[in-house]
Amino acid sequence: MSKSRLSPNKEVNGVVKKALKSGWRVEKSGGSHILFFPPDIEDGFVTMSSTPSSTRNYKNALSKLRSKGLQI
Repeated sequence: MSKSRLSPNKEVNGVVKKALKSGWRVEKSGGSHILFFPPDIEDGFVTMSSTPSSTRNYKNALSKLRSKGLQI
């Protein structure tokens, strides 16, 4: 699976692609989660499920990414 296709979910892959283009580091965790590291690493990281079980979980992760500076 390529770096921009870390999930079987299209929406999640779109977020991964935008993060990579914005200079973020994106990694797959040992399980089914994706870790997003902003360019300013001191700001911490955001975890998103690669297969969100609900739209609420997905929206919460998007909100966290926006608060760390990712333009979505």
